[in-house]
Amino acid sequence: METPDGRAIGTTFLTPLAFERKVLTSAGVADDQIHVCGPGREGIRRWADQYGEPEGPIVLVGLAGGLDARLGSGDVVVVDEVVDPHGRVLEPPIGRRLRIADATRGRVTTTGRVVASAEAKHALGRTTGAVVVDLESLHFAELARERDWDWGIIRVVGDPADQAVPAALDRFVDHLGRIRLGGVAGEIFRRPALLGTLRLLARQYRSALMQLGAALRDLSISTPESKDAREGPERFGRRIGPRSILVFGGSFDPPHRGHLTLPFEAAARLGCDEVVFVPARVNPLKVDTPPANPEARVRMLEAALALRTSVPGHPPIKARIDRREIDRDGPSFTFATLESIHREVVEAAERDGLDLRMRPRLRLLIGSDQALDFDRWRDWRKIIALAPPIVMPRPPETRTSLAARYRDHFDPGLAGRWATWTLDLAAEGVSSSEIRDRRARGEDVSALLPEGVLEIIEELGLYEASP
Repeated sequence: METPDGRAIGTTFLTPLAFERKVLTSAGVADDQIHVCGPGREGIRRWADQYGEPEGPIVLVGLAGGLDARLGSGDVVVVDEVVDPHGRVLEPPIGRRLRIADATRGRVTTTGRVVASAEAKHALGRTTGAVVVDLESLHFAELARERDWDWGIIRVVGDPADQAVPAALDRFVDHLGRIRLGGVAGEIFRRPALLGTLRLLARQYRSALMQLGAALRDLSISTPESKDAREGPERFGRRIGPRSILVFGGSFDPPHRGHLTLPFEAAARLGCDEVVFVPARVNPLKVDTPPANPEARVRMLEAALALRTSVPGHPPIKARIDRREIDRDGPSFTFATLESIHREVVEAAERDGLDLRMRPRLRLLIGSDQALDFDRWRDWRKIIALAPPIVMPRPPETRTSLAARYRDHFDPGLAGRWATWTLDLAAEGVSSSEIRDRRARGEDVSALLPEGVLEIIEELGLYEASP
């Protein structure tokens, strides 16, 4: 329900902490409009079970930790993307319709514990592209999608990225979002210096929540058909955060249907702006099966990308072919390619005067067969540091089955990281080797190829049976 000027008077606000609700109502948010759910996943689920379905839009609000150095305490963030530990991105259906003057727009991520140190905050921001972190947004987003709510998220930065906070903060609140005074007193007794820190944070958090309360009083939700809604998130606030580039290498011999659909779906899930296709000259792990002529493979890849379509519901994703491996003599080593791309990214950021933290982030897209073979790659640890992998399951593997195989193959810490790097993507049941074999048998392969690729194969006489 809205007033004629778009004010969101029928919106339900959900906040994890009783302290947050108290300050927000003192700032002018209607008392009957805001509910306390309690922290974390259990708080979100408990509230939903108790109160049932909201009658109108529902917006999660409250404090968050800053992950982007440009955000200060009191800066309001309208969330346009929620990223989970696997890199999957969820978009709030009313995120782009939430209108708050001078708010920032960006991505939120969720953790199980308070992110306490400045170093940990900056690292989390780099790996996820998120500008704020909390304990609830992902769980709220998953439940809201499950129940088909009209939902959004608005957070205010309580502690900025460069400010460390006590790791015990999440233990100072009970399951209903109330301050555990006994727990606070006990911690101060053990660490008297903590008293000054907590007093400072209390003042800081209250000031930030007052800023959020003022923003919520002025909040409006545009209708989906309005011109303002079609203009995108930048219309009502700056969008911040580093660009992300998904690097996808392979022989592309030939490029098939999955080579297009899966990279762009992965890029959309991860919030990447660009997919860089890197055809290999010679795969050092496949030297016994030389690929087709490099220029022929580039031609086929160009044809495939020329007619690709964007992922529905996501901003346009750029695509380009990088020839550095094709033009390099000898086998193609991924670490050398990524070092070269990374060096160019850093140099471009310096030329543009960008803060180093704002240079594009690289991610490397690989198949699950490559993931399980990854420790055979040259300088594989360096690859992980340059561009954390993203894994596409390939039949018959699933994300669940791969998690078990990672535990058998890698040490426990690394196995856990591989599990978070694996996307739950619907795998395409097609491979380049299958296409080559079927082509050699004279079978029709047109349904397995992107439009335009078969014409080049036939023109060049590729993959035909030997006389």
